[in-house]
Amino acid sequence: MTGTRLTALDGSFLRVESPAAHMHVGWKGFFAPRSDGRPVTVAALRSSIDGRLRHAPRFRQRLAFPPAAIAEPVWVDDAHFDIGDHVLALAEPGETITRTRFDELADRALSQQLARGRPLWRVLLAPHLDDGTIGLVMQVHHAMVDGKSAVELALLLLDISADQPLPAPEDWRAAPAPSPTRLALEALADRGGESLRFAGGLARMAVNPGRGIRLADTLRRAAMSVGDDVLRPAPSSFVNVPIGPRRTLVHHTANIGPLLAVKHRFGATLNDVALTVVAGALRRLVQDAGGCPEPLRAMVPVSLRGVEETASLGNRISFVFVDLPVDRTHPVDRLLAVRAASLGFKREDTAHSHEALIDAIGFLPGPLRGTAARLAVRSKLFNLTVSNVPGPRQPVFLLGAEMIEAVPVVPLADDHALSVGIFSYGPKLVFGCYADPVALPAVGELPGALAEAVVEVGRLAPRPAARSRARARRRRGTEVPARGVAAE
Repeated sequence: MTGTRLTALDGSFLRVESPAAHMHVGWKGFFAPRSDGRPVTVAALRSSIDGRLRHAPRFRQRLAFPPAAIAEPVWVDDAHFDIGDHVLALAEPGETITRTRFDELADRALSQQLARGRPLWRVLLAPHLDDGTIGLVMQVHHAMVDGKSAVELALLLLDISADQPLPAPEDWRAAPAPSPTRLALEALADRGGESLRFAGGLARMAVNPGRGIRLADTLRRAAMSVGDDVLRPAPSSFVNVPIGPRRTLVHHTANIGPLLAVKHRFGATLNDVALTVVAGALRRLVQDAGGCPEPLRAMVPVSLRGVEETASLGNRISFVFVDLPVDRTHPVDRLLAVRAASLGFKREDTAHSHEALIDAIGFLPGPLRGTAARLAVRSKLFNLTVSNVPGPRQPVFLLGAEMIEAVPVVPLADDHALSVGIFSYGPKLVFGCYADPVALPAVGELPGALAEAVVEVGRLAPRPAARSRARARRRRGTEVPARGVAAE
């Protein structure tokens, strides 16, 4: 086999990409200066990353497409790989730029589509910001990684200690590129293998009717779930307008402590609390514009990546649709609505049901796969994507410089002007708002709206004395649920 073939889900991120909708994930990070005062340079970063690529060979691979799109493309070694094409400077050597200028340059970089003819990633470094910090931007195509594996890749390229030695360089040579004939023959063989596996699955279902009934039930529930989403289209919204290629990334960083206290008080998840914050911020944005807040539907990616898959790339995600209760006045009501929806998804195993349908796309002919992928991201299904990716709890370092915060990038599909990424790092929770600033000029107001929403939700946390009484009740087994929350 020439190389690893993309899954149907990986390939879908290539199909839905357009000149206006770029399917890269990524992040913008800020780092404290090194404690020894030594600079962080582009040359040192190139050397560090180049020495670690033996642990992430996909970073040296490009896509090779079979003729006539008869199967998904495969990853093959890029014979022309040059680390200098992928680790770049955002400023002249020795130049100090302002934080505002760095944000502008980061936005400009994030507005550019990754070139399909080379490995689908790049890192851009600004070694000297005027506040003493170091700025960095990383882009990786969604066909290559999902949110969780992107974080793990970032950690592969960062360090868990400030004094990590630089890795030794590797004498790497690319494997020979496959010919179009070989690509075609392997694609036909893989398609034949898929058909045999499908037929084998039908045979096993005939021998074991119980297995067939379970699979049929899973697909039936998945079809019903997606059918409900199609029959109940997402509401019209100010975030669903035609978009162009320009992007801006703004953010708000919150103390995670009060939000965790709210999570424990209401028996919710941190994701439930974060979605409640997003709903409150969008409500504020609509109100400030003189509009009437209405519910919005968020597509929320769900990681299906097991512990044994932490080192693998590609996408292991599904999704659920969550109605954001933007119309509800009180944050408790918003949180309870989000929590109830989350419990329903877990009870119905909605994420795995959707995964079954995503896998079924792999059996469609090439042109129909593209149609199915584009239908899955149309604005009638959802208004915006909200993705929560947990980050490391301990500090991480870039060539000895400690990371202060990282702002996530969640890609925009056509006719979706806003996405929200949520990233936890140590005691902080970062809300990154990624938008087309032309299609959504109000995106600059979202950090302030998020700050207000965080404070509003944080007030739901029990006071210290109440927390002590709650701990005592738990020890006695007489815990009383928070207002309006059913005991589980």
